[in-house]
Amino acid sequence: MKPLAAIIIPVLVLLLVAMNAAHVESRRSGMMYQLYVFGDSYADTGNLPKSNLSRESRQWYKPYGTSSPSGRFSNRFVQSDFVASWLGHHEAPQTFRLRNRNDITRFGMNFAVAGSGVLEVPEKVATLSKQVDNFEGLIKDRTFPPWRLRFSLALIAISGNDYARIANMSSSNDTLALIETVTTGIAKEVQRLQDLGMNRILVNNMHPLGCTPFRTRPNSYTHCDDVANAVAATHNKLLAEKLGNYRGNVMLLDLNTAFSRVVHPNPNATGSDDETLAKTFKNKLRPSCESFDPKGYCGQEDENGSPQYSVNDDLSKDMFSNFYWDDVHPTHTGWFVAMMQLEEEAKAFLDLKN
Repeated sequence: MKPLAAIIIPVLVLLLVAMNAAHVESRRSGMMYQLYVFGDSYADTGNLPKSNLSRESRQWYKPYGTSSPSGRFSNRFVQSDFVASWLGHHEAPQTFRLRNRNDITRFGMNFAVAGSGVLEVPEKVATLSKQVDNFEGLIKDRTFPPWRLRFSLALIAISGNDYARIANMSSSNDTLALIETVTTGIAKEVQRLQDLGMNRILVNNMHPLGCTPFRTRPNSYTHCDDVANAVAATHNKLLAEKLGNYRGNVMLLDLNTAFSRVVHPNPNATGSDDETLAKTFKNKLRPSCESFDPKGYCGQEDENGSPQYSVNDDLSKDMFSNFYWDDVHPTHTGWFVAMMQLEEEAKAFLDLKN
């Protein structure tokens, strides 16, 4: 008898290749939803404009997007694209940045901006609150008429930019206060979206921060950082408590478990699905695209235009080579495997047909 992984992984490949066809039935009801996306680079599909190559603009340059960079922090699609696929669409809705350039009546809008969070950041990108302000402004000026909110879905994807501040904190009390501020800020914007008439809201919990290549590179990608993972766990506990009052039309997307089952599996887990997911990726913690300088970034070039990074050639031959694309973002296939685990529950929450 073939090992379970030998059976399931080819099935995952077929599902990935036929991703759109797999959602034929969901289109019957999913197409009714207007999708509005808020958050950071886990969901941004081009809200930061292209500029000269830098850490902040690298998503517009190779090797991002592989053959055609599109402003996404991955080698192809990001989380918001997969949520859109649940609704029967090929990719996430248009960006807020291009709202005056394209047809805004399609199926929603993406307000997410790379680098964003609950708190202000040095790059001055729109915070989560400002993104909701932008959404509210389009409601008030009737760009989004009330009927569009009848079947509306929001995705809130906050993935930890606020917690970069922890490096400068001297006490655990300061860290706990920051987590309290961040989770309170997310809950506040959930309430605002409800007050504005949002029909359903999906909210990411915090992925295992300590398993990102940014955190595992110092130990040669051998194990996750327990301290950073503890921050994520505290965040998730507080966020679940704060959103408890909103459960009627709010669902927490458990990215932490979906990621962890792949990159940081529980050694005591004995279920066949857990065993298969733990074996899915050859490189769980090492990124596909790695900068030469630990303080550099994927896509970096020197003054002569020579790449200061390497890309794992295996990824072009084996889509299950790496879960992570760069220092913090999953590959297209990484996102596919993570979101596949959440799809059934999310579709039930949205009353979509499978």
